[in-house]
Amino acid sequence: MNRTVMLTLGAVFLGLVLLSNTFFVVPQTKQAIVLQFGQVQSVINKYGADRAGLYMKAPFVQNVVFFDKRNIGFTLPEQQIIGADQERLLVDAFARYVIVDPLRFYQQATFEQRGEQRLATILESVLRQTLGSVRTDEIISTRRAELMTTIAKQMHREAQSLGVQIIDVRIRQADFVPQVQERVFERMRTERQQVAARIRAEGERKKVVIIAEAQEKAQKTKGEGDARRAELYANSFGRDAEFAGFYRSMQAYEKALPAGTQMVVPPEGEFFRYLKNKDAGKR
Repeated sequence: MNRTVMLTLGAVFLGLVLLSNTFFVVPQTKQAIVLQFGQVQSVINKYGADRAGLYMKAPFVQNVVFFDKRNIGFTLPEQQIIGADQERLLVDAFARYVIVDPLRFYQQATFEQRGEQRLATILESVLRQTLGSVRTDEIISTRRAELMTTIAKQMHREAQSLGVQIIDVRIRQADFVPQVQERVFERMRTERQQVAARIRAEGERKKVVIIAEAQEKAQKTKGEGDARRAELYANSFGRDAEFAGFYRSMQAYEKALPAGTQMVVPPEGEFFRYLKNKDAGKR
């Protein structure tokens, strides 16, 4: 009896082993390559296809390698980059990719970890090549988005040989190395101060021009007013000579005899005739 039970259990165990080596499941998130003695037999649920499910293979002589079908991301360790202006930056970047050709990926890298190492090497090379051709201020601010697009396109071209499509590349952080940060910031402050001084100087020049133009306009307006006044006086004097004499005498009194003036000369002369007689101009 014990022998029969043992044989039965052994048969069940062997059956389970056989089944486990015959049937396999390809999840929706995976793509699989069936190998026989290292040779590719088939590719199942390749990127872009919907063939997930239960499959069979020859037990013991065939094995299955799985690759992720989803977008995969990795972070490149912090790199020291030298820009075109010879300033050093610490750049932290990451990339996202998808394996679109699992057969080529297997042939070139065999495992996902090795393939990711290859991609990291490509990203580092493209970063140094692209960022090394521009100034550090362009990397930090003015052309950052444009440079990331350029890096992603270049990396995609080089990663195609691995059967990989690059989805995105991002520079997460780009900072000056500590040794040069203060020097660079001081230079930036000096440049901003120079710009501010130039703007103030331009403002002062514009102020001088505006004031000069305003004064010129004021003098022109005053001159036109004086001319008009003289014209009115001339017209008035021409109509009434007595009024003209009276008016000029009043102006002379006002200028010659300010308030509080003491008379030291008796008002007997021609100059004071209107003070003695209001009809002096009718002689």
